[in-house]
Amino acid sequence: MEREIIAVFRAVTARPDYLTVDKLEAGLGGWGAFNIGIWAAANVIAREMRRGRHMKLEPSDEAHTDVDDIARKAVKKLMECGADPANAGLCAAVLLYWAGVNVQCGMPCPNRKLGAVTRMAAGIPSGRISSMPTEKQNNKISGFAATLAIYQALESEHLAPYDSRFLPLGAGGPIIGHSAIGEDHLFPKLGQKLSRIGTKAMIKAYGSAGMKPNRWFSALYGAAAALEIIHPDAYVGEEFGSFMVTRTPETIAQAAVEEAELPAVVHVRGTGEELNTARVVGDLAIILKDSGTPTVVGMIMFAELCSIIQEGSVIGAGRSGGPLVIPLHHWVTSPTLALYLMGKGAPQEEIIGVINKTMDMHFQRDQAITATNVLARKADTVERGPVTDAILAATEPGFTNAVAVRALQAYTDMKLGKTLREVVRGAQERLIGSLEVTVAKAMSKRLGRNIEYIRFREVRPGSGRRSHVFAQRHFAFDAYVDVEVKIDGKIHRLDNVLAKAAPEALMNADQATIDAISAVSPAIIDLLCSGASSLDVTVCACMAAVMGMDPDAAAKEAVAAADVLLALPAPNIKHAARLASDIMKGLVFS
Repeated sequence: MEREIIAVFRAVTARPDYLTVDKLEAGLGGWGAFNIGIWAAANVIAREMRRGRHMKLEPSDEAHTDVDDIARKAVKKLMECGADPANAGLCAAVLLYWAGVNVQCGMPCPNRKLGAVTRMAAGIPSGRISSMPTEKQNNKISGFAATLAIYQALESEHLAPYDSRFLPLGAGGPIIGHSAIGEDHLFPKLGQKLSRIGTKAMIKAYGSAGMKPNRWFSALYGAAAALEIIHPDAYVGEEFGSFMVTRTPETIAQAAVEEAELPAVVHVRGTGEELNTARVVGDLAIILKDSGTPTVVGMIMFAELCSIIQEGSVIGAGRSGGPLVIPLHHWVTSPTLALYLMGKGAPQEEIIGVINKTMDMHFQRDQAITATNVLARKADTVERGPVTDAILAATEPGFTNAVAVRALQAYTDMKLGKTLREVVRGAQERLIGSLEVTVAKAMSKRLGRNIEYIRFREVRPGSGRRSHVFAQRHFAFDAYVDVEVKIDGKIHRLDNVLAKAAPEALMNADQATIDAISAVSPAIIDLLCSGASSLDVTVCACMAAVMGMDPDAAAKEAVAAADVLLALPAPNIKHAARLASDIMKGLVFS
């Protein structure tokens, strides 16, 4: 048994690519994602922090600062890993922000803003919120919705708190900017009006374009569009906040937060630390205002950089922090969180503990640990540093255990005479069963309902919508799902959910059925993303190979049996199985 377990373990863990259907190497070219670049840039920033570099923007009388230098290095690393210059500039700014760098400082000269620092490091011109897309939620919109609504309001009504015709001569400077006129009246009052208008317009545009409104992005773009008009550096009257502490971004963002119905306080994932939502939204809005023009891919990464917020998946601030195990090109929560903790001065042991705690926030803990470890190992080949060191230290024990448990299970089952197909199907049934339990528990809490059980009655590729062989084979492209859920004592049977029950309920505004689908949808999404971690199938195929089956045949049979576990093609399993067979032949100890 020892030889088989060793051979399988070594083959499975030989390359990160063997444990996912996602194409990690393609991400290094920026094709659809550049999250490995974010992991690498986090290492760059962390290493500079360890050197004692000054991580603050200050109105110092010098042409270049430590932050300028770190920004150039981070942007360079992101661009080397496939990020478009505008995307690199934006994401470098957000990484530096979470690392502890303030977003703005100064007087007329120097006036430093973090978004501008990283944008200039990328060598690109300033953009505008109107041309900035949101992240992709299948469809997407842009900040044009907020900008248009604001300017239409400015045209149709007078929004300033006074009649501008009565302004005295010379009122364009400090008579307004450093007096009660601006700080107590114009900036906060007009800014909050504009911010609400922009946020409301974003929410409307999301819904009209067939999406559930993203409250996080709506507030960000509403505030950022307002800050393109309002003095972004001014302090405000004491009624809005303390002098030398509260500036217009936070005041304007407060209105956006309220309009978007965001919670007043959000929390850091894994620590529970409270963050003032308006402060964070105002800070990020200033970064967006001063950035270039990122692409949709850049905004996907921006969203995921916000996923260190524990409420992220609920409010629209990223999804890679859990509870779902989504495709790996989204995942940047762990490096961002590690960088945040390093900026707070947390020791290695504390960072390891927090990262481990965040793994518990996923429906599938073992798969989340595997995904995080895979990305950390891949990123470590691009740029080594303190961030990946900490994440590898946090995940290696759990990852090792996850592989070993599955290898032992596969070995035991095959020794008992089970076929490879039976072993893979057993792993698939266990995963589906675990999702039934964990999702029912989580959604009971989320929805405030008693979800007594979720039972998948049939899950397979081929809902009948498509005849193409590819869709018939790969679950993610045409999934057939029959599920039963019991909510508050009532049983709901949902047949062919994605092709029949869901579209019919939506088109007919059948709220009861929609509520039932909402209760089970996280489990369905997790299944549709199966293969983000292909751990179970890779282990089974490798074990069959070391126990004498032809490795190519083992890979083919394992993939065929995993018609749900692998929602997408998985060519790397064949390479892992071949390696496992070769290793087994080379183990000569007795």
